[in-house]
Amino acid sequence: MSRAGPDVTIVSGNTLIPALDALQNFPTRSYSSSPRFLVSAVMPSELESAMESLIMVFHRYADKDGRGETLSKKELKQLMETELASFLKSQKDPATIDKIMKDLDQNGDGEVSFEEFVSLVVGLSIACEQIYQIHIKKTATKK
Repeated sequence: MSRAGPDVTIVSGNTLIPALDALQNFPTRSYSSSPRFLVSAVMPSELESAMESLIMVFHRYADKDGRGETLSKKELKQLMETELASFLKSQKDPATIDKIMKDLDQNGDGEVSFEEFVSLVVGLSIACEQIYQIHIKKTATKK
C-alpha cells in the first residue's frame, strides 16, 4: 500500500478515495459531450494530461454501443485501428485483435473493462520504453 496524495491510497493497483465528499468540490474541467473528469483547475501536468487522454479515448470507443463501461470486441477493434494503427499494422497475424481480446478479457465476459484495457496500454508502454532504451544505448555508443 502506498500513498498517492492527501486523501488517495493505492492498494494493489486500485485507487481508494476515503474522502469522497471532498471530491464534490474538486475543481473540474468540462467537455462538451463528455462527463466531467477530475482535473486540476491549474494547467495539468504532462502525466495528468496523458491519464486524462487514456480515460477519454477508452470512453469514446466504449460509448459507441451506448453502454459506455466496457469495450466490445468491435469497439476494441475500432479503437486499435484508429488509436494504435502503427502497432496493428506491424503485426503479421490477422487474428491479432482476437488474441488481444482474449488476453485482455481476464474475467471472460466478452467485454474489456477500463482496468483490463489499461493492461494493454501498460504492456505496449513497457515495450516502447525497452525500444527507447536500446535506441539510447546505440546512440551513446556512436558518440
